[in-house]
Amino acid sequence: VKYWELGNEIWGDWVRGHSDAETYARNYVRYHEAMHAVDPDIEFIAVGDNDMDWNRTVLQIAGDRIDQLAIHHYYGRRQMGGDARNLMARPLRYERFYKDVEKVLQEEAPGRSILLNINEWGLELPESRMYSMEATLYGARLMNVFERTSPLVALSAESDLVNGWPGGIIQASRHGVFVSPLYHVNLLYNRYLGRARLKTTVEGPTFDTSKEGTGVPVLDAVTGLSANGSEIYVKVVNTDPESAVATRFDLRGVKVDPEASWHILTAESFEVRNGFATPDAIRPRRKVVPAGDSFEVSLPPRSVSVIVLRVAGS
Repeated sequence: VKYWELGNEIWGDWVRGHSDAETYARNYVRYHEAMHAVDPDIEFIAVGDNDMDWNRTVLQIAGDRIDQLAIHHYYGRRQMGGDARNLMARPLRYERFYKDVEKVLQEEAPGRSILLNINEWGLELPESRMYSMEATLYGARLMNVFERTSPLVALSAESDLVNGWPGGIIQASRHGVFVSPLYHVNLLYNRYLGRARLKTTVEGPTFDTSKEGTGVPVLDAVTGLSANGSEIYVKVVNTDPESAVATRFDLRGVKVDPEASWHILTAESFEVRNGFATPDAIRPRRKVVPAGDSFEVSLPPRSVSVIVLRVAGS
């Protein structure tokens, strides 16, 4: 086992071993010394938090022994305050938060390349909404944030994989199994991950929220290049619950084939959801669309798209 996280959510009074940041950091150092003596190749993960004071204290005491800092994100009805637009905007707050964490890492652990590990993220919503496009748009936008913030964000994991609580992207019972739409997003994003991130600029409509700021972009996009340089992957989330967005893609510095493969995940409304009785209500579709240095696609409302472009001559 290469990766070891020493503790889990130690800042929370619901966990065994709960303590303040200073006590945790000193215990972390003790465990690190003992484990590193046995296996010097271990990658050590320290417990971080959305509270920057906790992070700063842990880094001051143990920063020279930390390879990754684990931070968990959960968001739900209480934080949304009855405004569903807050859900669509929340991932961008985490993107700004990561920049703040990076600054603290540089201040408190200079010379070390400590990475972030978002090894738990999820939502607290009614079960019906967890398996709809509403939760899917939030998750896809957050995954775009992870990719945009790489290499700082090195690993991530949705909570949970199987059952566990309604957030599990695979739901199994004695009589059946189904996967959530976010399961399909995870598969698509992994299949078309890209090994190099390409600069992406988005211009388009915005919306305002009650808690998560104003002028929030409706569209969210990230672009990657395959490991062998033969394909370009454009991941686009249209968070608008009602309207399609006619979108023009302009490519600079590269020539691509005249056709692209478009993988799309959407539903007729937020009321449509996967379940034991409707396991395939929401699943990806694929179509071939005209492409080139400049091309247009109408992105359906409440949709996640992965557009695969083939680099010309590859």
